[in-house]
Amino acid sequence: MILFVSATDTGVGKTYISSILAEYLKNNGINVDYVKPIETGVDEKPEDAYRVSSILGKPWQESVIYTFKKPMSPYACSLDEKVDIDVDKIIETIKEKEQKASVLIVEGAGGISVPIKTKPLIDYAYLIKSLHALPLIVARAYLGTLNHSFLTYFYLKSHNIKPVGFILNGFDYEEPSQYSNADILQNMIEEHINIWKLDKNPDENQKINLAENIWKSIANF
Repeated sequence: MILFVSATDTGVGKTYISSILAEYLKNNGINVDYVKPIETGVDEKPEDAYRVSSILGKPWQESVIYTFKKPMSPYACSLDEKVDIDVDKIIETIKEKEQKASVLIVEGAGGISVPIKTKPLIDYAYLIKSLHALPLIVARAYLGTLNHSFLTYFYLKSHNIKPVGFILNGFDYEEPSQYSNADILQNMIEEHINIWKLDKNPDENQKINLAENIWKSIANF
């Protein structure tokens, strides 16, 4: 099974959520693996892949396929560094890793429609569809998330993809929209969908409860 952690935007906490899930599954005796197919903004080593693979006790070199130096979209990086991203290689590598794990966490780069290639467009929705993966969408908790989250949901729906749910990440309740965003997003979507909330500085119990609820939802998805 592939759990694809994507997002509404960059910098919203995909790696953080991936690490919470990886640690929870590992601690519960589940054979879990992780891969971030493309990581950009890499200096010496890919920080995201390194962080999650370290939790699983695996070398980061096995958890990333392409790395690029500049913090841009994969497609922009490929043009800049004159590297042709082999999407078939990405899909084949992910499928091989899936065969060796009960759960494979795949982490995207940026938001769901960030381009990997163009003409035709190949983005993370394309990968999710090609891999028959279960998408989990990370979004901001605060002002602006309704627009970003709804457009992400609508884009997935246009590809006949239903997400396992949304995680509104980073609640600190310092601005008023955080008190109503989850309820309003649910009303905008007009069908039942899991919407979880995670504080900006959650304690261990909150992180475990989040991972547990996601895992239960996946089992019933």
